[in-house]
Amino acid sequence: MRDIRNDLQERADVAQDALKAADVQFQRMVEQLRHEHDAKVADLKGALDMIAKLMELENRLSGNVVTMESAAAHPSLADRIKAVG
Repeated sequence: MRDIRNDLQERADVAQDALKAADVQFQRMVEQLRHEHDAKVADLKGALDMIAKLMELENRLSGNVVTMESAAAHPSLADRIKAVG
């Protein structure tokens, strides 16, 4: 009977190298997704901050202190834009 231990070891080494390569590729993809996620969250937080400042300015300019309860009674910004357009 022929000794196949060397062939099996070579196959195991190739499989191990393939696993390592797949892991490296996976880690790169995870890092890229984390970076994209962080960038998107930062953009959205910036937009949210800007909207909050604009709402504050709008409230100051209109002289109204709008609470969440009274905001429901007022038309939304989108409704006011539609009315003008």
